[in-house]
Amino acid sequence: MPEPTEPARAAVPGTTLERFLWHARATPHAPAVQDETRELGYQALLSAVREQATRLEAGGARRGSHVAIESGYGTGYVVALLATWLLEAVAVPLDPASPADRRRYQVQKARCDVAATGPGADGVVERAVAEVAAAGDGGDGREPAAYILFTSGSTGVPKGVEVEHPALLNMLDYFVRALSLRPGDRMLAHSNIVFDMSVPEMLMPLISGGTIAVAPPRSARNPEFFADWLRAHPVDAAWATPSQLRLLLPFLHRERVFATLISGGEALTSALTDDLWDVTGTLWNAYGPTEITVVGLCTQVLPPYRDPMPIGRPLTGLRAHVLDERQRPVPAGTVGELFLSGIGVARGYAGDAELTARAFVMGPDGERMYRTGDLVRVGPDGQHYFHGRRDDQVKIRGHRVEPGEIEAVAQQVPFVSQAIAVLSDALRAQPDLYLAVATAPGHIVDEAELRAPLRRLLPAYMQPRRVLFFDELPRNTAGKTSRQIVRQMVDERLKADLRTRTPAHMEGM
Repeated sequence: MPEPTEPARAAVPGTTLERFLWHARATPHAPAVQDETRELGYQALLSAVREQATRLEAGGARRGSHVAIESGYGTGYVVALLATWLLEAVAVPLDPASPADRRRYQVQKARCDVAATGPGADGVVERAVAEVAAAGDGGDGREPAAYILFTSGSTGVPKGVEVEHPALLNMLDYFVRALSLRPGDRMLAHSNIVFDMSVPEMLMPLISGGTIAVAPPRSARNPEFFADWLRAHPVDAAWATPSQLRLLLPFLHRERVFATLISGGEALTSALTDDLWDVTGTLWNAYGPTEITVVGLCTQVLPPYRDPMPIGRPLTGLRAHVLDERQRPVPAGTVGELFLSGIGVARGYAGDAELTARAFVMGPDGERMYRTGDLVRVGPDGQHYFHGRRDDQVKIRGHRVEPGEIEAVAQQVPFVSQAIAVLSDALRAQPDLYLAVATAPGHIVDEAELRAPLRRLLPAYMQPRRVLFFDELPRNTAGKTSRQIVRQMVDERLKADLRTRTPAHMEGM
């Protein structure tokens, strides 16, 4: 399959909604979405969207409203999302399983003045939306964005990324062309709606006349069940993180359940690539932060496989810049920070002009760029290769996590003097989050006391696997806590605990 590498061009005309409406007119009875309970054709899906739009409008939605969509992935979310766009409003996806305080903050930060909630909603979002609406603080008068998606923030609170409609359609259109998706092709949907991989999963089929194949909700918790379901329901295209794929592989029994698979959200290794060839026809590696509309670079993966694996070239309409500390181009083959410009660059962070100004900067040529914080180099083949971060940000099962957000919450607990969140693979092949804590002299903090605000304010994927207490966390010459040494201390403590729990007769086995 040829890989699109043509130079940047003008924005794709139209919107994602308009593409869906075209297919609803052209093929009204073709299957648009299938889940455990029902199948909706394009016309039936459009009818459900119009009904939802009528309800939202009765609730006060209008052009420019910010609609909090609290839902699981799949049919209900797709209906609410398209209904929001039908009213020219902005979608704000919220995870119903996320802590109440976090959802309340997101509603207020995104200035959501209307709510679209799914079954079992606990009322938190509706009450927060009512407060925003009563204050008359919804919307901002600008051209409505497509959606606001929250990611982890280093300041201790999540930040909402505003993505515009042209950027969204440009990304979707790229992959529809690159993967040669056709009407009737089935695409897997299984990602939480607050994970940006859910965006192409549920929208690529709708702009190409295909079908969204919604995996049962229990798939997220049971890889064996998910693998059995995939073997019984093979798909033409799917997105997944390397972490998810490692869990699935033992249960797929080398059956080809994907015609095309896109790996993203985490680094793809050559060893995993070798293992994936039994279960997919073609494999792609995608790279991109939420601020670049899901994917900024992409490549089809071809042998030979060597680490680090290439993360690709820019999508159509985007440009990549590898720059030094003074934002000057680095020499060919040299590692530098990746900046991305072009149609995919998000508007900024909702309600945070200062943070937006730091992350979205003007390039030497006067073009607006997003500074990714990722270190890359360009190889002789023109591909980009990932070489780590310039800051402390980490990835957990595809989710971007700022350790500073976890640390800020922990340090709200009285007598916690230092808190550092680190990744460690000392106990398992797959890294987990751990929180190292030091308390003020003469004071003891109970782990349950520390866990309470973490559970109240942070989503499940940001919860540390363990909290480890130390008398003191070492500082570097600048007086800052040394994250590198703390990580070593955590590794040593975990290994020591493991040795203590390992029976003598099993040592060395």
